[in-house]
Amino acid sequence: MTVGVLLINTGTPDEPTIEAIRPYLTEFLMDPAIIGAPYFVRKPLVKHIVSTRPLRTVKRYQAFWTPEGSPFMLTSRAQQQALAQELGPGFCVELAMRYGNPGIRPGLEALREAGCTTVVAVPLYPQNVNVCAGTCLKEVRAQLAALAKEGWRPDLREVPSFHDQPAYRRALAESVRKAWTPEPEAKLLVSFHSTLLKDIQCDPTYLEQTTQNKDWLCADLGLSEDDAILCFQSRFDSRKWLQPFTEHVLDQLAMEGTTNVCVVCPGFVADNLETSVEVGMELRERFLQAAQAAGASREQVSFTYVPALGSDPGLISALTCAIKGVL
Repeated sequence: MTVGVLLINTGTPDEPTIEAIRPYLTEFLMDPAIIGAPYFVRKPLVKHIVSTRPLRTVKRYQAFWTPEGSPFMLTSRAQQQALAQELGPGFCVELAMRYGNPGIRPGLEALREAGCTTVVAVPLYPQNVNVCAGTCLKEVRAQLAALAKEGWRPDLREVPSFHDQPAYRRALAESVRKAWTPEPEAKLLVSFHSTLLKDIQCDPTYLEQTTQNKDWLCADLGLSEDDAILCFQSRFDSRKWLQPFTEHVLDQLAMEGTTNVCVVCPGFVADNLETSVEVGMELRERFLQAAQAAGASREQVSFTYVPALGSDPGLISALTCAIKGVL
């Protein structure tokens, strides 16, 4: 008997071009989990957004891309391979993206062809939030319902989060230690992807888990509560999102005279635009300029971004434990 494992992440355009970004962005925004308006409202709204936003984001994708392709996709493939090796015989691991390629349906079909009678769906988000893990699992269920009509009805197991896996906690703390040495008055920003405030009001799980991870990280690093700040990034529009926003926290710290900050993004296991570009480039420059405006010299200012865990053995071990825990 072979157990199928479907690793799922958000996705990426096939190329860093406007032509490739538009269909990817359309699929993303047409998901009701992202824009919850009725279809007849959502469709023209998305059409308008897609006509303009790629013109602004294409340069960010190009800054992130490498000659080998998207670092996000390369990392995701490395995670797939490392997990397959860790799980060993009796497991088949496939990679899928909620939006773009490779899709969830082809990933499930590959597991069917491998003869899997059990499928473990693993959204690659340590914390559980509807717009990420929730929509991934919903799509898996929908595709399995369609495949059931063709006679394939595997036993579905789900890993909605793995934020409390000890190996994940250890790997996260070690990644910060490798990248940053705290000094007096320095601050650690624990930055997660923001989500709509109305979703948190309906289900506070995400806020509870992000708060736990921030508190655990402080404990593991030996930091006081005042040394670290929980914040949220990457809001998409003008709706009400979970706060405080990472950029506003950085602005405030610069105004108060803080010159040494470190930003870690525990909700992302593979670097992408929201981490490498938004935090590592754009927010870095924003903080440097704000600190200089407050009177610091550029040489006095230190901004550290902690890279995502990627295929770190600790993350792979955490995923292995989470998968075996639902079997």
